[in-house]
Amino acid sequence: MSGAAWAIKAEGLSKKFGLTLRQSMRYGLRDATRRLVGKATESHELREGEFWAVKDASFELREGEALGIMGVNGCGKTTLLRMLNGVYSPDVGRAQLRGRVGAMIAAGAGFAPMLSGRENVYVNGTLLGLTTREIDDLMDEIIAFSELGQFIDLPVKNYSSGMYVRLGFAIAALSRPDVLLMDEVLAVGDLNFQKKCFDHILQLKREGTAIILVSHAPGAIWAVCDRGLFMHQGRIEVDGSTEDIIRAYEDQNARSAVRSDQQFNRAVDEHNSTEGKTLPNEYGHSRGGTGDALALSVRVLSAKTGQPVSEIEFDEPFVLEYHYRVDNELIRPIFRASIDAVHYRFIVSIDSHEQGFDWESVSPGEYILRQTITSQSLRPGAYRINTSIVPRGGGLHIFYWLGAASFVIKHPTDRFLYSNDKAIVFLPCEFDLKRC
Repeated sequence: MSGAAWAIKAEGLSKKFGLTLRQSMRYGLRDATRRLVGKATESHELREGEFWAVKDASFELREGEALGIMGVNGCGKTTLLRMLNGVYSPDVGRAQLRGRVGAMIAAGAGFAPMLSGRENVYVNGTLLGLTTREIDDLMDEIIAFSELGQFIDLPVKNYSSGMYVRLGFAIAALSRPDVLLMDEVLAVGDLNFQKKCFDHILQLKREGTAIILVSHAPGAIWAVCDRGLFMHQGRIEVDGSTEDIIRAYEDQNARSAVRSDQQFNRAVDEHNSTEGKTLPNEYGHSRGGTGDALALSVRVLSAKTGQPVSEIEFDEPFVLEYHYRVDNELIRPIFRASIDAVHYRFIVSIDSHEQGFDWESVSPGEYILRQTITSQSLRPGAYRINTSIVPRGGGLHIFYWLGAASFVIKHPTDRFLYSNDKAIVFLPCEFDLKRC
């Protein structure tokens, strides 16, 4: 596609919003008044209570190329798409699109609820630049693709979200657009319809349609797109291959999961502070135990530098460090840790007794215990550490702490580990293929 002409060109696109409706209306009225009297608006600067939803987004897309856009919620993906489609006018920068534009930015957007599906086909087809004759010629194909059958003459206010998506996609895609903009709406449809949509998208791409797909699904980006953008806090942070943006997206998701987990744990600790109180000796708390010992802190350290880290490279050794205070002598204690993944609990257990490290007793005092993980094959993602001390013969926990610390395993830069987003362990092995 190197010789193809450009279909979309975005140059420094920026859009800001007020944090409240009142602020947005006040600034909007002020800007409209300034424009009426021929004065410039304050487009380049943030005013009190404003934020940049998109800041300085620039890229170019050629005919027959597909661009994926990924980012966590609130990063500016949909705002960028709406500026490209003309729903929002940019505060700064400009966007140029060539040819007929088909857009699916929200399920049911642009449909008149009191009109039937058939009538909405005519309305939306006209907005896309189709003549009545062209819409008549496409009607049977649109009805067949959307699988609405007799429901095509039902008012769309009675449609389910899946029916909205079916009809919206059929109109946007079967109108043979030169540019197709899609924002995560296909996730609503059933698997069979999703497959049909992706087959049609790939066919449009082969015919020269430029496609932008906003999605949270790595599989969709991987299947459709030639390259992509990763957005964070309104800015394009990565402009590269699909592998590059999927790595960046999943790493950011892992960071967000760890941050959310830490905020939750701080809130729980503040609500259930043990300072000056007896440690709960029943289960059902984030911390508890008999009170004979207490973990004052749990940290994740780099095995190379010994410094605290929140992110660990794939396949990199690391250290778990525990600062314990022992108030009463511990007889034959077992120090345990478990690691949870985002989607699972207790995927890995680290037990001092199982690994041959035993203590007959530990006298009162403060101690630092380090567990050095000399090799690990955890797949990229977010992980949580739980710790406990138990007596070797069984009985109540001397101490336990759920969610004591969190860390992120980052994506490797020298390989692409995308297969199943719920996989939690990477198993290195040798492959040997021989002809029978």
